[in-house]
Amino acid sequence: MRIQTNALLAGLVVAATGLLCALPAAAQQNKPVELAYSSWIPPTHVLMKNFMIPWGQEVEKATEGRVKINFLPKAVTNPVGHLDAVRRGAVDLAFVSHSYYPGRFDLMKLPTLPFSGNSAEANSLATWRIYDKYLRAANEHRGVKLLGVYGHGPGGVYTTKTKVEKIEDFKGLKVRIGGGMSADVATALEANAIVKPAPESYELLSTGVVDGVFFPPESVTSFRLDEVIKFATTFPGGLYSDSHGIVMNEKAFERLEPRDRETLMKLSGEHIARMGGKAWGDEDKAALAKLKAAKVSFTEASPKLIADVKARTAKFEQEWLDAAKKAGLDGPKVLADFRAELKRAEAGN
Repeated sequence: MRIQTNALLAGLVVAATGLLCALPAAAQQNKPVELAYSSWIPPTHVLMKNFMIPWGQEVEKATEGRVKINFLPKAVTNPVGHLDAVRRGAVDLAFVSHSYYPGRFDLMKLPTLPFSGNSAEANSLATWRIYDKYLRAANEHRGVKLLGVYGHGPGGVYTTKTKVEKIEDFKGLKVRIGGGMSADVATALEANAIVKPAPESYELLSTGVVDGVFFPPESVTSFRLDEVIKFATTFPGGLYSDSHGIVMNEKAFERLEPRDRETLMKLSGEHIARMGGKAWGDEDKAALAKLKAAKVSFTEASPKLIADVKARTAKFEQEWLDAAKKAGLDGPKVLADFRAELKRAEAGN
């Protein structure tokens, strides 16, 4: 009897020990995979409050809490450094402006060409569809996983003292630009282009370092430039545009369960394009109203100014076609398809 009792107690001890050892593993399985997202714009910016944060909440809900995206209170590096920060794993997720990396994203200049689109949402949708169909194979986003692209609405020129009405008004005008197509256009128009990150625009304008900025309407108000801007000149389809991408560390993506990787991808791609483009586009409309209420003087580019700008910037389309050919793409076909997708998206499809 004593032998049986001792054996029973020994069995209970072994079972209890096994249970205790198993608890940490079980608890670990129930913990969500937390992904750190670094943003170089404030949480009050429209892209954060109306797009990125709600998108992160969608991901958490769709994965039943197994994936949680944490937006860091402070950026891990400067705007340009975010691509490398994601690649190295210093952070799991971030967004990047393609224009901040000269020579790296030549094919992504397609949606940024002058006079390319009248709506941020349509431009974003067309850009993703063309990227997914043609540009992905070029692997310009090597080293990171691209989840989606989106872009802003038509860019114009906003100034503090000088009204831009003719091509000569650009000559020597000191304008803050972010690089990429805006820098190319500024140079072609003989403006004095000063490349600085967007968050520095207010200080540059308020201290007189620059005379103006190339921006979509949303960015003018988001960075409080309506306090210093006096004049605006707009162009049909935009003087330029910009494209952004949400990128993810490749190892972080692989850490997710297969079902959660699938869910994340369903909430990426065209979903990101539509969500990001709509947020930016809706704010463009609100910004235009705010700027007009602030008595900013608006000028629609005249047919003569439009023709002059087109004459000076036509070379950028050819440069893109050359880059497409170098990448093994049928550039004219891709360009035609992009314009067809723009019309399709602007029609609500």
